[in-house]
Amino acid sequence: MDSKKENISVIGMGWLGIPLCKELVIAGHKVIATTTTPAKINDQIDVRLFDIVKDTPDKNLLSSNIFIYTVPPLGFGEVERFFSSVDGNSKIIFISSTSVYGKSNGNTNEESIFSPQTKNAEFLIKAENYLRGRFKNLTVIRPGGLFNETRHPIYSLQGKIGLTGGQELLHLVHGDDCVKAILMIIKKQLWSEDFNLVNDLRIPKQVYYTEKARALGLIPPQYLETTQLNPTNISNNKSVKMLLLNYQK
Repeated sequence: MDSKKENISVIGMGWLGIPLCKELVIAGHKVIATTTTPAKINDQIDVRLFDIVKDTPDKNLLSSNIFIYTVPPLGFGEVERFFSSVDGNSKIIFISSTSVYGKSNGNTNEESIFSPQTKNAEFLIKAENYLRGRFKNLTVIRPGGLFNETRHPIYSLQGKIGLTGGQELLHLVHGDDCVKAILMIIKKQLWSEDFNLVNDLRIPKQVYYTEKARALGLIPPQYLETTQLNPTNISNNKSVKMLLLNYQK
């Protein structure tokens, strides 16, 4: 069933939040977005200066019935502090990460166990668990590494030496596909779901980033010769079937 036009608060107007807000407005939804950067405020979207670490959300921000949280991991406390003020009947889309599965999880889908190997992944798992206990209408999105036409992991990896993890399998997703996934979740009212968002490329990172650097005229990164036992291989079958995504590569 298609959704009605919703009142939506987008928490965090980063490089994913900006195109998301624009598409939500085009779809007819009423959108309030937050940013810590005054330069991102514009006339087309109702954007509020709001620091999730320092500020208390006002009643206008809290009046929405859907909340989309796009802020990168800062720690668990910020998530708990903000959402403790949100009505428990609200619908929540929380942007997590495939990093919660770790690097040696083998064949992995939305039902697989977590095996975090970083503090940020641990924060995300705590946040997911807290939100799941507070909101019955929580949908969690776990994107892989985000990229678009101007932003790509290779730009930070170019020329680096002594890198590990070259035999890990690639898990990337275009920012536009993340936006499409969120719009479809709202349109189809897909609440109380988890979705892994990754495109179809499953080749070792060392192979991919070496080829990508050369294609862009960059210095390829150099990886140490290591082996990866039981590398994590994340399925995107659920998101393809339920969100009708045709992933970009």
